[in-house]
Amino acid sequence: MKRCLICNRDRSRHQDFYHWIHSDTLLCGDCQLQLNPVETVRMLDDMKVHILYEYNGFLENLLFQYKEGQDVALRQMFFWDYRHQIRKQFKGRTILLMPSSEAKNRERGFHALKEMSAVIPLPTLQPFCKRSDHKQSLLSYEQRQHISKFMDWQLDAEFSKRKVLLVDDVVTTGATLRAAYKLLPQSIKKAEALVCCAHPLFLKQQPRTHAAFLNRR
Repeated sequence: MKRCLICNRDRSRHQDFYHWIHSDTLLCGDCQLQLNPVETVRMLDDMKVHILYEYNGFLENLLFQYKEGQDVALRQMFFWDYRHQIRKQFKGRTILLMPSSEAKNRERGFHALKEMSAVIPLPTLQPFCKRSDHKQSLLSYEQRQHISKFMDWQLDAEFSKRKVLLVDDVVTTGATLRAAYKLLPQSIKKAEALVCCAHPLFLKQQPRTHAAFLNRR
């Protein structure tokens, strides 16, 4: 019997028809129901941001359990259901991970975002670094808008990748993605972003696009 990564019950429990047919989920039906897929594309300035889920209390607790509780077994679930569609839609792109605190990485013993995105079958780089360790949730809205002051590009200036995909776990105001986008070298011709989940305010404030979303169905 395959067990749910979250509740440890049988994965087939209360499973919807799609997941039951494909037998390719890491969660039981009850836990699946607590996720809120939005499967949408929003614009952040002139960059498309592909969003899988709305950030809700369930995902907030899971991310805390994964990162601060060091429950590394959860790392696979965040991008799992969409991994094949991501590979298909973004074939030829290189994933660029958003920066994380080195102090936190040492404390946890793992790089949370790197582990989460490992299920996506695309080449991955960590080109951004933080100038200082700071917790974004403690910054004011105004401070978040100047997040670029805390970030640097650390790869060779002649970075030659033509198409990239900026990846993050949560987008709240979009400040980090916006700062990363502005740091990209001129050799990059096309950049889009992918996030596991977005805060409801971001979904409300950022305009929709007519771009097709990578629908898992």
